[in-house]
Amino acid sequence: MIARPQNLYTHYHAHVYFGPDTVAQARQLCQQAGEQFNVRVGRVHEKLVGPHPHWSCQIAFDGAQFEPFIAWLEQNRHGLDVLVHGLTGDDLADHTLHASWLGEPSKLNLAMFEGT
Repeated sequence: MIARPQNLYTHYHAHVYFGPDTVAQARQLCQQAGEQFNVRVGRVHEKLVGPHPHWSCQIAFDGAQFEPFIAWLEQNRHGLDVLVHGLTGDDLADHTLHASWLGEPSKLNLAMFEGT
């Protein structure tokens, strides 16, 4: 069973995953998120970054924005997969224990967190 996002933390990241065929869709989604919710939208990476196995864009938001933003994101992602995780200061736990998904989960490259 896929873990659905729950509002358990003070701060969050949502990582929107996409590929060459969906980059325009992801750009539009992330831009709309920033405009409608005043969330912090990072760069749209058309390469692999961090532990992410797909191209991605990070959206930072907080617990007060969680419910309306996650509901909007679920309704407007139109097939894009999104990793949502809390920010606790423990990167490995944030990307595993504190992670949930909108769409299908992907296996992350956690090797970068070894020894942290």
